[in-house]
Amino acid sequence: MNAIPAQEVAGHCLQAFTQLVHVSQAAFYCVDRQLQARDFRLHGMSGEMHRDYLDNYRQFDPLQPSNCASSGLNVVPLSFAMARQPQRDNHRYQDFLLRYGVVDVVEILAHRAGQPQAAISLLRTAEQGAFTLDQLSQLNALQSLLQLAVANIQPNEDPLIDLTPRERQIALLLRQGASNKQLAQELNVGLPTIKTHLINLFRKTHASSRTELVGILFL
Repeated sequence: MNAIPAQEVAGHCLQAFTQLVHVSQAAFYCVDRQLQARDFRLHGMSGEMHRDYLDNYRQFDPLQPSNCASSGLNVVPLSFAMARQPQRDNHRYQDFLLRYGVVDVVEILAHRAGQPQAAISLLRTAEQGAFTLDQLSQLNALQSLLQLAVANIQPNEDPLIDLTPRERQIALLLRQGASNKQLAQELNVGLPTIKTHLINLFRKTHASSRTELVGILFL
């Protein structure tokens, strides 16, 4: 079977899942080897909400891929995931949900070689109510179709595939010759944070200098 671009797979999967179970927002995303979500395709979710999540709340999300991977489930309800992480993190994530009127979330995962390859996140408002047991059962049944669709995603040749969104930003700015001070100003973070990101970038790429790092990622 021919490989299919990820965005095409994402569109079909989101259409199928959101027609089966009524939701307020949904997102399809791929999962890299560091178990980071990337290449999001949004459904009914504003760019503002998505940016707020990525910049301020992603680290507190009990349904992020690394947590879901250790759950042993293909369909992971929010209540199950929240029981597996510290309450202080749950409170921060609930602040995000409350801000956007979301009362329940469920994650549906597709795996390859035992690791999450892609997932769909479904969100519901108070008007729609929490996901019922019947709906979770329906999503479990549909997960095999997601698994089949994801198996045929076209390989991503993006050289930044294994980087987090913030590391991607830094790598692109480094290609433009940005200094540490310019990086800190552009990303509105302190110099120690920039140095930590650079250390992680050097570790992931096995580069020993900024010039070598840019060469590995872009040349």
